[in-house]
Amino acid sequence: MISKTALLCALARAVHTHAKSEKIFEDEFAQDFVGLKEYRHARNLARQFLPAKKSKPKDYPAKNFIDQYLLPIILPRNRFAEDIVDAKQKTGDVQYVLLGAGLDSFALRNKSQNVDVFELDLYETQVFKIERTRQLFTKKRPKVHFVEIDFNKDSIISRLTNAGFNPKKRSVFSILGVSYYIPIEIFFKTIAEISKIAAPNSAIVFDYYEKERDSADSITKISRLKQITASCGECMVEGYDPVQVENLARKSGIQYCHDLSPKDIDDAFFSTSTGLSAFEGVHLMYCGL
Repeated sequence: MISKTALLCALARAVHTHAKSEKIFEDEFAQDFVGLKEYRHARNLARQFLPAKKSKPKDYPAKNFIDQYLLPIILPRNRFAEDIVDAKQKTGDVQYVLLGAGLDSFALRNKSQNVDVFELDLYETQVFKIERTRQLFTKKRPKVHFVEIDFNKDSIISRLTNAGFNPKKRSVFSILGVSYYIPIEIFFKTIAEISKIAAPNSAIVFDYYEKERDSADSITKISRLKQITASCGECMVEGYDPVQVENLARKSGIQYCHDLSPKDIDDAFFSTSTGLSAFEGVHLMYCGL
């Protein structure tokens, strides 16, 4: 079974791609990759999170929900990670490793021969993506390694090396949408494990939501986000403290950290013409190795 949150993320990317507003991130495969049946399922899921009286018949049924709770998180983090990959591939080969890839479609959209993609996720997700890739690309298929993994049991290093990962090549490791569900100490054990196999000039990218925000609005939105993910069968843990994040990152083998606050994300990705703004309390983190 495909994760419900992964379906919602794909739905949001598709809605933004086909909207008439200014684009922050485009994913032309989001809808086709998911498939009509699962896309409709995602759309029905989204409807559950918005009272019917707040939706106008002429509008997309769950547009307000998507604009408030999905796009402010999903768009900047995907754009951020892929911009880093793009910058690195311009100067040579790079491996792009997505941990908990979900329904990410970078491998389908990638046009650079310099990028080798490794997607790590559960067996059910990988079976679904392999089949959809075969259906969409009957002739030349994307350059991607679908790596089956149970993060609770399996070694990331073993799974990657067995799939052909080269520890001597520069890599970008994307761990997006994962920290929300894992206590901070366990999350940074993963960072430390990755650091052991990453070549110099590699990078790790992840997002996290900040612990104990003072803003009443952020508390309300985070609380609502927790309710939404819980109803999808995925329970969020306590947020991370930014100071602790940087300290643990350096203890995990990270040489350089750059933390983008919500204001930084707003300045970098959201203009007034988009009608969107960064999700209060959510950060993006770049870690250089």
